[in-house]
Amino acid sequence: MKSVRKMASTARPVPGGSPFTAPAWIAGLSVVGLVSALLGDGVLDLVSWAVFSCLIGVCGWAWMKRDRR
Repeated sequence: MKSVRKMASTARPVPGGSPFTAPAWIAGLSVVGLVSALLGDGVLDLVSWAVFSCLIGVCGWAWMKRDRR
């Protein structure tokens, strides 16, 4: 039998992961915030406020970090 050697890929992984990771997290957190706001009162309202406050903070952070050429 001949041994088959697999060639190593020359592509290197992106340091921050996939470019779709951050938008996927933002979308998932948005869904959690919306569902918790629609379904319950009390603790779930607190969850929705916390999630949306974090999302606004992330947007502010990205806006401040952007390249302003």
